[in-house]
Amino acid sequence: MTEKDIIHKLTYLLHGHRRKIFIIFGCLLISTGLNLCIPFISKEIMDEGFIGGNKNILLYLVVGSFAIYMLISALNIIKEKVRVEIVAKVQYSLWHQAYEHLMRMKINYFDDRNAAEIFNNLSVDIANMVSVADESAFFVVTQAFSMVGGVIGLFILDYRMTILVLLFIPIKAVVMKYFAKYRKKVMDEFILDSEKYSSWFGDTVGGVKEVKLFDILDNKHREFDEKQRVVIRKQKKMNMLSQWNSAADDVLVHLLITLIYIVGSNLVFNMQLSVGSIFAFITYSSYVTGPISAILNIGYLLSGIIPSTKRYYMFMELDEENSNQKITTSPQFGDIELKNISFAYEEGKPILDGVSVIFTKGSKTAIIGRNGSGKTTIINLLTRLYEPENGQILLNGTNIADMSLQAYREMVSIVSQQIYLFNDSIRNNICLYKQVSDAMLKIACRDSGLEDFIKEVSLDYVVGQNGAMLSGGQKQKIALARALIHDKPIIIFDEATSNTDAYSEQQINALLHTGLRDKTVIVITHKKEVLSEVDQIVVLDDGKIDIVGGYEAVKKSKYWLQLRDDYVDI
Repeated sequence: MTEKDIIHKLTYLLHGHRRKIFIIFGCLLISTGLNLCIPFISKEIMDEGFIGGNKNILLYLVVGSFAIYMLISALNIIKEKVRVEIVAKVQYSLWHQAYEHLMRMKINYFDDRNAAEIFNNLSVDIANMVSVADESAFFVVTQAFSMVGGVIGLFILDYRMTILVLLFIPIKAVVMKYFAKYRKKVMDEFILDSEKYSSWFGDTVGGVKEVKLFDILDNKHREFDEKQRVVIRKQKKMNMLSQWNSAADDVLVHLLITLIYIVGSNLVFNMQLSVGSIFAFITYSSYVTGPISAILNIGYLLSGIIPSTKRYYMFMELDEENSNQKITTSPQFGDIELKNISFAYEEGKPILDGVSVIFTKGSKTAIIGRNGSGKTTIINLLTRLYEPENGQILLNGTNIADMSLQAYREMVSIVSQQIYLFNDSIRNNICLYKQVSDAMLKIACRDSGLEDFIKEVSLDYVVGQNGAMLSGGQKQKIALARALIHDKPIIIFDEATSNTDAYSEQQINALLHTGLRDKTVIVITHKKEVLSEVDQIVVLDDGKIDIVGGYEAVKKSKYWLQLRDDYVDI
């Protein structure tokens, strides 16, 4: 993405606010025009009022000057109210787009990023981008008008001193350009270091239990010091750059004022200029040199905005789930077939290699195999969190890639060992915004083994961040109750009984022949109580299917004996 493209995207952020921008520019132009009158009024106050001794003129001019300042203040309030509204809407729009995109992105984006890193990056980028609607950004556009008026005023007062002011402009331009270029370099470094720090911070907080249990707090503290100091150094450098930029601007302006005083004093002593003209000249010179700072500081402002804008739109261009696929059919419940499926998370390291298997409509299937054999990957493909590299997954004879992602997922529920619970009530974590009667909830809690716990705490018990207030078994029971409430025709259990007690496990097994009797059930487990209840067992070995058969047939295989050494439950 070129810098020209980035600037185009930034200006497009204001595209839908043209009417408000017109009001802002109108207020700025009127207030600028009124400001141009002030130096001449000040000149007359000094020459005719104080020096000339005309009290009436002095009074009229002072009152008139006050009225102008009041009007300018009113215009500034109107302008600022409209500008703040634009900023709020631009900020909401950027966050809304980012959130919608984030929710639709492919799951592999989140594999090596944590929530703290993602949130920090978006916060920094959006805050910088919103500054395109900052007061100074709008103010710059009207500065050309102020410059023209200022130059005219200078020439009216004295052409010789006007040339002095105009010669000052290129000197100021060189200084401002240097600071803008250096700030862009520092900002690029800051964004990179900030991203690394937020990634480390989220990773460390996520593993706080391990930090405590393994007593590595001192090690993590050293890492914190190192990474935080790098970020702070960059922040300090950017802050000091702003101060140096401002200081250089002030020094140059006061140098010009000093020269005006020196040259102007000679003209006053030679009776070629009045004292009031000198003060008016200094004011008009600020109208000429001030915009130079503002216009050149656009580069300084953009040097902070452009890197963030680039990263934001690179994020927005990342692939979404099913984003380029044409929807040709609606899903119909039927057999699920994996046809010659291959998949790899990393190039050259296949997890699945030519897997073909059929899950008959209404059947119960267990998938077993050693860690890393591809069991969870099959679940990820069936739930369309990932897409197969080769082969097809068919539902009732139709490729699921040709189905609406939302409609397909309405067919599938998953009860996972790694269930995520929102920081909300048990009721809301089970229902997930679905309107459910208390009677249905009661049945789901009973069938999932959650009933006794609900009697202790109630359905309105808040579970904490990711179910922090619950045990692993209670979380899995909520996951099962959630699947039962949403009543989808395909249910996947991913080690769903790993944390449940024997009684709850018996209840889940009984469900295979009662509440789940007509549904297609796929189970990842090694517990013989479950394996003996299913219609078929699929044994995976190193990404390939080794055996497919019933419990008794699989028990006699050579591979079953190898698995028994790893899993005592089978």
